[in-house]
Amino acid sequence: MPFDTPTLPVLVNRTQSDLAGDALRRSDAQVLARAVSGTAYGLYGYMDWIIDQILPDTADEVTLERMADLRLKQPRKAAQPAVGSVSFTAAANAVLDVDTVLQARDGRSYKVTAGKNTVAGTNTITIEAVDAGVMGNADPGLVLALVQPVEGVAMTFTVLAPGLVGGIAQESVESLRARVSRSYKVLPHGGSKDDYETWALEFPGVTRAWCRRNYMGPGTVGVFVMRDGDVNPTPDAGQLAEVLEYIEHVRPVTAELYLLAPVAVSVTYRIRLTPDTGAVRAAVETQLIDLHSREAGLGDTLLLTHIAEAISSSTGEVDHKLTAPVADVPAAANQLLTFGGCVWLG
Repeated sequence: MPFDTPTLPVLVNRTQSDLAGDALRRSDAQVLARAVSGTAYGLYGYMDWIIDQILPDTADEVTLERMADLRLKQPRKAAQPAVGSVSFTAAANAVLDVDTVLQARDGRSYKVTAGKNTVAGTNTITIEAVDAGVMGNADPGLVLALVQPVEGVAMTFTVLAPGLVGGIAQESVESLRARVSRSYKVLPHGGSKDDYETWALEFPGVTRAWCRRNYMGPGTVGVFVMRDGDVNPTPDAGQLAEVLEYIEHVRPVTAELYLLAPVAVSVTYRIRLTPDTGAVRAAVETQLIDLHSREAGLGDTLLLTHIAEAISSSTGEVDHKLTAPVADVPAAANQLLTFGGCVWLG
């Protein structure tokens, strides 16, 4: 059973009774009792804090990172900078040094990753964001400018397709907490289904993973991954190749491995709400997004009764009429049901 920490007044009363009793109520013993009780109360609080640090589900951020360093092959995933290519014009034989800084109008800064001796006309170089994280991602066509002029090189640079991509934020505390907690529940088995999911989740940017044995035939393993922190959570071919290369280096030489992206199937909800207010609508959307996160895994069917339950549990909802979907929403083995928004009926 849990340990109950005595309150400070209780400790003061206990110590006063032990030291003097009623006869010394006005003596220095009362001051001493309060000082000793305050110290004891602080020690009880420290013990409460220590109890929280023992297990990952209650540990604070610093302690959780230490647990991850000890228990996980991949500790807390660091933020990654966005990278991509830009084009610019220059004279022949101009020198553009590595770490030359470019800047967008909104203040985002990028640096050249490899120096270049230019040719006359159009040139291409690779750059990366100075600050790691999602803010460095940018669409094709973004115009950047040199912070310091370079002789023989035009001042403006244009981002080429597919843009500046790959910038991801540092792994959140709750994501790290889930991985550390999972390490206690799921033990390595030399290439089991859980092992493949663990290896995929170790790769930076991967937030969810599913393993399917014999997916492409006997002797094959299919691993599906998602990158929920990206603008487009469905990984592209390049990102899948990176995860595949990582797993190939840690897995045993057994089955043939395929890294795949789930096929996202959007589910749109048509709802008539009572009362129909902005706050209630927002609460319903929050509940439905949470429902997809909890129950709509790869190939999982979304139950109509659970959809209705999620809407009914929304703060402020009194009644509702759901006109779509009207039955359980099935998903194929490679499909992932995603929240497609709500159409509000008058």
